Amino acid sequence: MAKWCNEITLITETEPEEKTNENGFDNPTQESKRLVFCNKRSISQGEYYKAQQAGKQVEAKVEVHCIDYAGENLVEFEGKRYSVLKTYEPPDSDVIELTLTDLPTTEKEGQEGGLIWENLQP
Repeated sequence: MAKWCNEITLITETEPEEKTNENGFDNPTQESKRLVFCNKRSISQGEYYKAQQAGKQVEAKVEVHCIDYAGENLVEFEGKRYSVLKTYEPPDSDVIELTLTDLPTTEKEGQEGGLIWENLQP
């Protein structure tokens, strides 16, 4: 039975009206966040290996009420930011499953020659 005791933040990104500021630099995208209740689900072994074969890494799976989900591609769950890899809405159900994956990262050199990993927005 579903407890709905977990919380997930659904993130919507919107492009700024002006792409660049007066100095010619890109204006950052704006984020709006909504906190909703969810249920954490386990990832099946088959789903895990199918994702691996496709070059993806499944990190978590949650279900939220359909009324709460509006197609967001970014979420924050248990203190970490994820990208929505896929969704599944079972027939005759009022919930939708979100399969989550880590955000892509890029490697760059830090100030003292060390490597820094940055999260890229999808």
